[in-house]
Amino acid sequence: MNIPFVPTDPSNYYSGRGGNSIKYIVMHYTANDGDTDEGNAHYFQGAGRRASAHYFVDEDSVTQSVRDNDAAWHCGGALESSHHPLRGICMNRNSLGVEMCSDIVSGKYTITPQTVDRAVELVKYLMAKYGIDVDHVVRHYDVTGKLCPEPWVRDESLWRKFKARLTAPVELEPKKEDDEVVEKKKVLLNGKTYECECICKDETNYIKMRSLKQAGFTVSYDAVRKLPAITAPQCRTFVPDGTPDVQAAIDTVQEVVGLEEQTIEYLLRYQYGEQLVKKLAKAMEK
Repeated sequence: MNIPFVPTDPSNYYSGRGGNSIKYIVMHYTANDGDTDEGNAHYFQGAGRRASAHYFVDEDSVTQSVRDNDAAWHCGGALESSHHPLRGICMNRNSLGVEMCSDIVSGKYTITPQTVDRAVELVKYLMAKYGIDVDHVVRHYDVTGKLCPEPWVRDESLWRKFKARLTAPVELEPKKEDDEVVEKKKVLLNGKTYECECICKDETNYIKMRSLKQAGFTVSYDAVRKLPAITAPQCRTFVPDGTPDVQAAIDTVQEVVGLEEQTIEYLLRYQYGEQLVKKLAKAMEK
């Protein structure tokens, strides 16, 4: 992740971790109304704040305020309720603090879905970086009993949903059927090199039909068969219903030699196909 660093004043955190490794990620909320990650980071650049966090998160960005290898002052302090199962286990010196910006809606604190999305992204990144499992992602509430993040203490389901997202598999965006890359490539057509437009899709090259025109191919639409038609330079477009004399010649050739329809069709595609069939029929009549 690309996370800018705005350093907090050295009076607001411990330098180093006293030999402790990072074992926990502690989630907080700022208890403000419409604040931003940048604004919070700049606030803690002031001396004597007596608190700090490693990261601040809002709807569209994240700012780091304390280096990971230093201990922010975010989950210590006095007990504030009877709920504090991680007191003395999760501490400033072995944890990272993540503060989520908040809003007040209808008189209640809320953390917007966009901020939660950004927090999920950050926490998953930190979990992977430090080998932290989801059971070691906790709330400030679980350490000192403070109602923080207040919306996730008031409504436990929000906390459970956040935790579930941290381990949910990444859903790959389905590949669109029209995804394609058009490139110009050199192609041999009738032994000659031409530069053609090719559509590269699913590791297969498809030559655009109109590119064949430069090699003398006729590209058209066969209204009888209702299909696109490509005719080689030495051929002409096949006309199913020929003139009476041509049709009589076809009948003679088929009767004497027994040629199949597709063979006759093949002969008629050549530039002088009709003349050829009539000559064959005349020779057979002798």
